[in-house]
Amino acid sequence: MKRTNIITGAIIITALCVVFTTTCNRNESVFVNPEYDSSDADYFSLHKIERTDTATIVYADVYHLPNYWVLISSGIKLKDSKNKTYKLLACRGFETDKKVFMPATGSMSFALYFEPVDKREKIVDIIDMDENGATITGIKLYNVKHDEPVQCLLKGEVINRPQSSRLVLLTDVEDFRTAKVTYISIHDGKFEYPLYTNAEETWQLIFYDEIQQGTWRSVNFIAESGTCYFTLNNENEWENNSIRGGKYTEIYRSIPDSLGKTLNVHYKPFNEKRDKLHEENKYYTPEANRILEEVRGLPRDAPNQNALWQQFYELENEGKLKTMEAIDLEKETSRIYKTMYADKLMDYAREHADIVGYSFLVKNIRNTIEQNRDQLDVKEMFAVFHDAYEKKYPDHPYTSVIRSYIQAADIKVGNPCPDFVTEDSEGKEVHLSGLIKDKVALVHLWASWCGPCRRHGKEMIPIYEMYKDKGFTIVGVAREQKKESMFSAIEKDKYPWQNFIELNDKNGIWIKFGISNAGGGDFL
Repeated sequence: MKRTNIITGAIIITALCVVFTTTCNRNESVFVNPEYDSSDADYFSLHKIERTDTATIVYADVYHLPNYWVLISSGIKLKDSKNKTYKLLACRGFETDKKVFMPATGSMSFALYFEPVDKREKIVDIIDMDENGATITGIKLYNVKHDEPVQCLLKGEVINRPQSSRLVLLTDVEDFRTAKVTYISIHDGKFEYPLYTNAEETWQLIFYDEIQQGTWRSVNFIAESGTCYFTLNNENEWENNSIRGGKYTEIYRSIPDSLGKTLNVHYKPFNEKRDKLHEENKYYTPEANRILEEVRGLPRDAPNQNALWQQFYELENEGKLKTMEAIDLEKETSRIYKTMYADKLMDYAREHADIVGYSFLVKNIRNTIEQNRDQLDVKEMFAVFHDAYEKKYPDHPYTSVIRSYIQAADIKVGNPCPDFVTEDSEGKEVHLSGLIKDKVALVHLWASWCGPCRRHGKEMIPIYEMYKDKGFTIVGVAREQKKESMFSAIEKDKYPWQNFIELNDKNGIWIKFGISNAGGGDFL
């Protein structure tokens, strides 16, 4: 199942706005893009903190779809390491206690003035007394020193995209639905971010507004020490994007760009046929078209949009989303993609055992495993990995990822279930092998946001109750960004078996089962 983040309704964060006339001493510490440990609010970003004798000032942005509202009310505080709280003195740039509708940019900037934090404190949290508000923990009130071997400064310009005020940054092998992503703010059409990482590898930038709309394209580059420059255009001028970086980025971008231009020529008749099927309502099944028509007829902030989109993506998981004409069209498109694009990337990977080739290799392995294509192809890819890359890059992130895919390719009827480490609700690590020893076990991988996963889970409850005393068990593992989402889903669905959690893909469990693009799966 492929799921996109479609955000509807309102976002509520808390603040108290009062008249604040004290002049602040501007000669105190200022921290631009302060680092922090975690955040459970993807709509709220810090971009500067200023410490003065009279206030601790937090400069922030809020994000939502244009014409959707954000409400700022009372209650937000800072909390230091001793659990001392600092109340809000003022907010500037936002009208409080009112539904403020977002402009065309999808973002608004404002400043929160808190009581001055004790100068001996180096870390604070932003806490919000409203359950729908922002919580950001471990905010560093000092300049963090980095010793990572790869230090890449990202600098960019965004052209003709007034609706875009934020970028999502993550590696090319991560899924933004579950990974701990980084958000980069765009101000006055420009962005800048220092990326620190332990290895040269491919990263991706995605426009946050595209994720909100449910369809997106990524901008890929290889992180290398130095500066990487981006010029990013709107969707109608995407081919004019420019990325200039180190030698690997130049090679990485040039090969797919060249192949893509050739591929687009061959794709043209297929794109025309796809457009015609859409025009005649013959691309999606009648059931899928009914859902789309219902969504289109709703106001922008209708609360039931999420439920309808969930039904839409459930049809994809059940093989009921597209008509046979559309399925045949996409199969032929995939064949052309493999012959003219994927195979050419593999040629480079065979001939050049460098980071570019490694990136192409891991991409092709992932696509082959997760789309259940020719197993002969994937064996040939594994041979390239063993022969050219495994010994050369023993500690590279791609090495562990491909080893997990090798394990996933061996998941077949009659073979042992792959072991993995997961965590219970208290954060204690446990091994699957210890949980299922001497039992017939069903491993239920699921997520609170995956409708089919949860439906299948509820369908298994009577089976579990019937056989739980006869040597049968179910082990549930939820793929989440925060524990609370799992707890809420379990409380609602009433799963009687033990459930564990995979936070931010920490242990790579979904990759081990070859379903990193899915919400979940069941393995007996």
